[in-house]
Amino acid sequence: MQTDATVLRLRALHILCLVIATWASATTAHAQMIQASYPKDVPGFDTQAGVSVTSRIQQDTEWQQILVGSDWVHPEVTESISHDSAVLVGRKPSWIESTAPSVTVTSTDGGSTDGAYLAAQDNRYLAAPHQSDTDWTAAIGGTVDVADCKLTLAAAHLSLHELDTALDALPYDAPLPFSVDTLRFRGESPVGRLTVQPSLGITHFTFGNASIDGISAPQSYRDRLVTEGEMSVFYGIEGFNDPDRAVLILRGNGGSYPNDLPSQPPRDFVGGAVLAGVEHDVDGLWGWRLVAGIGGRTYRDPIYANQLVPVAEGTVTWQPTERTTFHAGILRKIEDASDIGVGSYVATVLGIAMDHEVQRNLILHAGLDLDRAQYGGASETFLTGSLGLLWLISRNFRANGTINLTSHQSTGASSYGENVFLLSLTAGI
Repeated sequence: MQTDATVLRLRALHILCLVIATWASATTAHAQMIQASYPKDVPGFDTQAGVSVTSRIQQDTEWQQILVGSDWVHPEVTESISHDSAVLVGRKPSWIESTAPSVTVTSTDGGSTDGAYLAAQDNRYLAAPHQSDTDWTAAIGGTVDVADCKLTLAAAHLSLHELDTALDALPYDAPLPFSVDTLRFRGESPVGRLTVQPSLGITHFTFGNASIDGISAPQSYRDRLVTEGEMSVFYGIEGFNDPDRAVLILRGNGGSYPNDLPSQPPRDFVGGAVLAGVEHDVDGLWGWRLVAGIGGRTYRDPIYANQLVPVAEGTVTWQPTERTTFHAGILRKIEDASDIGVGSYVATVLGIAMDHEVQRNLILHAGLDLDRAQYGGASETFLTGSLGLLWLISRNFRANGTINLTSHQSTGASSYGENVFLLSLTAGI
């Protein structure tokens, strides 16, 4: 049976995941690295969020859950209506009706923590029914303590669609179907002043067929198998259990493209990165993790330019009062490109957001995001402002309203704006 503290932590994660999911569902123009699509409350895909306005427990509005044996089950469904001003071919607008059911199962028994997640999202474009699509995700993961070490294994399948308004997307006539299968392993040495975390991830991307200007454009040349190994080292600056730690990350990766077009050279590559920095546990006022360094990529065929660029990963949380939390983040990394004859691009994502508890069950969100893709001499930049209001109605219902305004700028295409308005209601047990 779970301890009360564990149950509260899991319920807090459910609330945080809801906030992330409902706001993200409105930002169809906002660039999303694939990491953002993984479920945050499954071991192996979870993140340490800390305590903030959006994750703090309120007893009368925390999610209800069903106890089945030693497992906690949480089903929910979100119904939403949104309007996107530039989602269809020719940047035409459409109203969108979405239904998103999900179920999460979590369990903590002795030295192990397990989680499973199954979700779907069906989007109906009222102005163009033939462009409607359905996404779904299934994930499972578990963590077990072995000889004072912690081992985590996780797997997931994601069936998704890419819109032509996404960063590095081609001008599709309809959303492009693609799938992601991933397997992850992570280890952690015994808790001490020096902690070591080795990890290994294997991810397979499979792309379907697209149509561009009425012409069939199969995207199987983008299919790839990517393997990434990482060694993260954390060292307490002042000693054991120090909230301030030095961080060193050594990362290596490689990609294999099995379906390159006959007219194009192979895009197989090897690469890696070295990052160093510091982190500080959320202490009620501040929390941060900032690492920076150099990342590179070398291609099997010399027609693609090798890369050596600055890379960075960082998050900062500031909670000046119990009712207000500020978040800032940066991600700069090398990503695989979608266009034929282009090996990769450098993605830079910057964001700052504020969550304010207007009332104990009413949370205001405001944010500003910059997403940029650099392809040698060309670039693509999105600037998105967002405003949202989350109403924690009860232990069974949430209501959410968001506005997102995005400016799309590109050196190779006409600039345009995209406005997304969304209203949603989530019912959960």
